[in-house]
Amino acid sequence: MRAASLAVLFLFLFTACGGPATEDAGEQAAPEQPAAESAPGMSNQIRAAYRSEGIPYDPDDKAWKEIPAARIPLSPQGIIPPNGGGSVAELGVRAAHDGENLAILLEWKDKNADREVGVATFRDAAAVGFPAVETDMLPSPFMGDEGHPVNIWQWTADFDANARGMSGFDERYPHTEGVWIFPQDPGVTRQVRAWRGTEPVMEFSAKGFGTLQRHDSQSVYGLSQHGDGTWRVVLRRQLSTGIPEDTLFRPGSATHIVLAVWNGSMNEVNGKKSLTMNWLPFELEPTMVAAATVAP
Repeated sequence: MRAASLAVLFLFLFTACGGPATEDAGEQAAPEQPAAESAPGMSNQIRAAYRSEGIPYDPDDKAWKEIPAARIPLSPQGIIPPNGGGSVAELGVRAAHDGENLAILLEWKDKNADREVGVATFRDAAAVGFPAVETDMLPSPFMGDEGHPVNIWQWTADFDANARGMSGFDERYPHTEGVWIFPQDPGVTRQVRAWRGTEPVMEFSAKGFGTLQRHDSQSVYGLSQHGDGTWRVVLRRQLSTGIPEDTLFRPGSATHIVLAVWNGSMNEVNGKKSLTMNWLPFELEPTMVAAATVAP
């Protein structure tokens, strides 16, 4: 519980999410990719394509190949302790909307699928953040600031495994299930399920360091696939949820996005991660109706 609380408390910079089982720190393998500031062909903006036929949700959907990918360079976190990370140098991002829903596909190299959390075991994770409200000034890209909140979506491999029934929690801790979850106390059952995760994605709002709050409602959903040394994670949400703390997306309009990835087997947790250090432009293509409206 304490480790999970710390992971939630420090999501962007202070923040955290870890990854799967790790070996002794002295026996770690070399990073899978050296951190790089930039490279030819990389991009600093993301465009969500409009698809009138609907948007893909499954990471293996062939429709994703029809959507252009942005190659986003990532950097190790070096501003606030614990510093480090950077084992993931590049993140592929594809996005699409159908006028009602938005889907974002994140792709990155990671030979290990780290789905467990323990004393010295960390999970793989990824997060995206958006300005929660439209203002004349962008929030701080690191959890926002007073008057400029951010909306954060965080996918974690252990919550994903729990949602799929793949966590093996009962086998690893055979007595815990009966102690923490019992029909005589539904309140305890709900709390434990919330801690262990029933959905692959958690949603947060923040107005600066130490203000991270998890949403009571669930608006973002996720699916993942790991194969050939690559994570492919889809995040999906309605453009408008009617919830004040949720970012409102409009076809034909632009906002900004920040991105972060944690590699659990490289002991990346809390501030140790690969991330974008600045806001990146995130634009939604207009729908056919919107395009006709603005046409001269």
